Amino acid sequence: MLARKKIYDLDFINEADFEKVVTEIMQFEYFKDYYNTRLPLLITPNVDDVVKFSKPENKFIADNMTKASFILPDGQFIVWSSWLLQNPLKKRLPGSDLFPALWKKIKETDKTILLIAPDERVGDLLSKEYAHLHYYVPPFFDENNKAALDEVIENCIQQINTLQPDMVLIGIRFPKQHFIALSAIEHLQTRLTENVAPIKMPLFLLLGASFEFYLGIKKRAPKFVRFLGMEWFHRFVQEPRRLFRRFFIEDMAFFSIFWKEIFK
Repeated sequence: MLARKKIYDLDFINEADFEKVVTEIMQFEYFKDYYNTRLPLLITPNVDDVVKFSKPENKFIADNMTKASFILPDGQFIVWSSWLLQNPLKKRLPGSDLFPALWKKIKETDKTILLIAPDERVGDLLSKEYAHLHYYVPPFFDENNKAALDEVIENCIQQINTLQPDMVLIGIRFPKQHFIALSAIEHLQTRLTENVAPIKMPLFLLLGASFEFYLGIKKRAPKFVRFLGMEWFHRFVQEPRRLFRRFFIEDMAFFSIFWKEIFK
């Protein structure tokens, strides 16, 4: 059983390394009555995610993320703030570190894996490493365009129904990967409730840019920069135009969220 601590309404896994986490992921099984309390979902929230979850327009996503089976503390500021809240997490457990450890174990099995990839290059490179990996690259779409979003979700569900994967790895941006996972889970839960066979409920892992870091497509910050909690700044330097507003304006709301958490 994994140790957990609840802060920011999220039951974060509180382990010193990935060994137990990877073991439980590999052994994960879904049961029908599980749906009401937990979802077959893994997320790795950082400060930016906590801020996004707090916004009224993301309430549907936030409410469901609290039910994820695996919630890993990705951001160093999440860990540091837990110490100040006197509810300390042992260590940062980022998705970009989880994936290589998990991928190594997956390659020792014959599990069927579906990858929702950000581009063809990621899918091609990972499928060369593991024969049981299948991938789908959604066309670019605006999540506010309901017709486009529904089409992508339907294509993903078709892939899941055909492949019956053990895991679905999703590596696209917020909130697209969240909408895809939640819609697919709802669809599969309906089929399970109606006893439509054969059907398998996979574990959905929302891992963002982890695949691109693993493959070296995106350059990750050096270890000492990560230790100092400055990985976000390393990313900003690489993509300043895209990330300036996120890091220096939107994510400042985290301090208000932290202050409210103190009074909880």
